Parts: sequence; C-alpha cells; structure tokens
Amino acid sequence: MSEQRILRNTKVCFVIQKLALRSGGAERVLIDTANALYDRGYAIELVSHEHRGKKPFYPLRKGIIHTNLYPRDKNRTRIERLWGRLRSVFHKNRLYLPGLAQLQWWSEHGGFRHRLARHIDATEPDVVIAFLPPAVTALGHAKPKYKPRRFASLHNVPEQDFDNTQRWDLNPVDRRLRKSALEHFDGIGTLLPEFCDWFDPALRDRLLVMPNAVKTVQAEKIATAKRTKKVVSVGRLADVKRHHLLIEAWLDIQEEFPDWSCEIYGVGPIEAQLAQQIKELGLSEKVHLRGHSKSMERVYLESAILAHPAEFEGFGLVITEALAHGLPVVGFEDCSGFNFIVRDQVSGIFVPSEGSRSANLAQALAHLMRDPETRARLSQAGLEELERFREDKVLDLWEEVIHGKKTQAEV
Repeated sequence: MSEQRILRNTKVCFVIQKLALRSGGAERVLIDTANALYDRGYAIELVSHEHRGKKPFYPLRKGIIHTNLYPRDKNRTRIERLWGRLRSVFHKNRLYLPGLAQLQWWSEHGGFRHRLARHIDATEPDVVIAFLPPAVTALGHAKPKYKPRRFASLHNVPEQDFDNTQRWDLNPVDRRLRKSALEHFDGIGTLLPEFCDWFDPALRDRLLVMPNAVKTVQAEKIATAKRTKKVVSVGRLADVKRHHLLIEAWLDIQEEFPDWSCEIYGVGPIEAQLAQQIKELGLSEKVHLRGHSKSMERVYLESAILAHPAEFEGFGLVITEALAHGLPVVGFEDCSGFNFIVRDQVSGIFVPSEGSRSANLAQALAHLMRDPETRARLSQAGLEELERFREDKVLDLWEEVIHGKKTQAEV
C-alpha cells in the first residue's frame, strides 16, 4: 500500500464557527493548511456552524469536505423557525443578569457544542482541531462518546481572546467558558513564544508555538515586478489596525511626494469613518480604500512599501506575505507580531512609539520613499528572514500535531 493511501486513512477535522465568505487571516491560514495537508494525503473535513449557507472565501481542494452543522430553515418545522426567531431576540439582550446570562449562553451557543459532539461520534476523526475561541469553546466543552485528540489553534494575543471583555461574545459566561475550555485539549497552539507566559502553568506542557506558514513566491516574479510609487496597507478596517494613523501621516508627507499614492485594502466596521477622514483631510485623490481583492499578489508586486500601523498582531500574516513579495515593511516597535517577524533596519523599519505616532510614521515612510537603495536592501533581507516560516517546515509541525507527537518549532 502506498504512503499516500495510508495517510488518507488519517482523518483530520478542522472546526471553526464561521467560514462563509470570510476573508480574515485565521480563515486564510485554515484553508491554506487544510489544502496543504490534503495534498500530503490526509482526509480533511472542515466543520462550521453558521446560518449563512455560503462557500468559503478562499478556494478549497475538491476532495475536502465542508460541513455546516447549523440546521437549514427548510429542514425545520414552522414552529421551530418561529422559536428560532424568538430566541434570536432573546440573544440580543445584553443585561447579563445572574442566571439569565447562563440561560442566554446555552440558548445561543449550546447547539454548536451539542451538534459538534454528535458529528464527532458519527464521523470518528483521528484528531479535531479548533480554530479561534468560539470553536475552542464548543470543542472543549463538547462531550462525544468517541474520544479523538483535541487541539486548540489560537490566532491572536491570548489576552485579547480570553481577557478582553469587548471581544467575541460579551456575555461573561462565554468568557469564563472560553478559558476553562483550554483544560480539555491535548495540545494548544499559540503563535509567538512570548504568548506562552499568559497561560496557566498547568497548561504549559501542552503548548506549542505554531507560526503561520509563508508561501514562497517565485524569484522571477519578484525580480520582474513593476513597482510603482505606492504605499499599501492591508487589514480589517477596525480600530485595532489603526489605519487612521496612516491617513494622518499621509497628510504630513503628501506635498513632498505628490507622485506617490496610498491604498488601503480590507473591509470592516469603521470603513465609513475612514472614508470621512480621507474626505475631510482632502486626501481623496491620493489615499484610497480598495476593499477586498482576490489578486493580492498583484497588489504586493505593484507596490513599493507596506505600512502596518496596527496596535498588535497575533502573528501578522500580512507582514509575511508582503516580505515574501519583496516589499519592505514599516510598523510600530511595540506591535507584537510585527516586532517578532521583522528586524529593525534589516528587513523593515520600526516606528518609535513615543510621541506622535502619526508624525513618527510619516517620518519613517518618508525616509523609505526617498531612498530606493534602502528599499532594495530591506527587500532582499526580508526574503531571507522568512526562511524560518517556510511552508514545508510549518506543515511538518502540523503533522506532529496530527500524530500526537510533542515537538517544538524553532522560530
């Protein structure tokens, strides 16, 4: 029997609550990992639990199964649909009174946990891997009769996922269950070595530093790239990404660099706010919100600099993608995820955090915009920096997780 057929008998189930049309970094990592492991011969299933019956934003290999556990309306009786609407009104209550908060959590999330347990019993995977806290909570507290290995894959700063009262479900019951769910996993993946200190000492022997993999870009594409005088920023349009600082910085440098432009890619809750800021500052001809793009490779290869003004990052997938396409990067020195991947003055520029952040960012950008030789030097060093995140190395680590072996990546 060939190795390919032997591996195909190893069943890997990835669980994430929402996947339909979602283009975030964690969703991208999930799809890329699932595709790569499928190519290595594993039987892969993605399980979600969401009311939208849409396909994932990123393409899946044809042989990968995608199962949505959320019951479709056409399969429910009229009374069940009416009851569901009444419960959705109840879920919008944000008073979280004692006792009521517990009931509200079970009404809103108990179905995910229960259906996931039944699905595990029906399919009997060898390992189940939960992506992001909602899936970690559901899998950690699920009680299937069949007992596969469980692995929690986390993709942000742990304090933000488990202590921040404004992230995920605001119900305090959810926050408590999020933390206690970690106790039920055989392994826990976190993105950076520094994040390990957050976890309870009793969990430390289950931790594994799991960096995101970086796909290699053909050297010829980088060598023949037609760079334009464009600064690009990529990320969800949310407060934590601090795109407003980049817009403010552009106001300071636009007169010196009239032939340069700035493009911001992403969607999110503050899109209208950023658009208004651009308009009020008179930057509409030079700073553009571009929304989603399925051709990010083209964007990276056409640009000269990546600006990344985020407050923090779990890992910074955008940063590694930019470096892989030969882009020098600029970000704040105190941004976790950025300062782990990038070396100051070697593969990118650290922006000082003291003083005016927008002014400091403007100064760093202007320095690079004036100096094509420095951009070229940083570009080359950035390509070399990514060796530790090479896709085959990270996939080898995922295989260790699948087979229950305790190893650690060198990052």
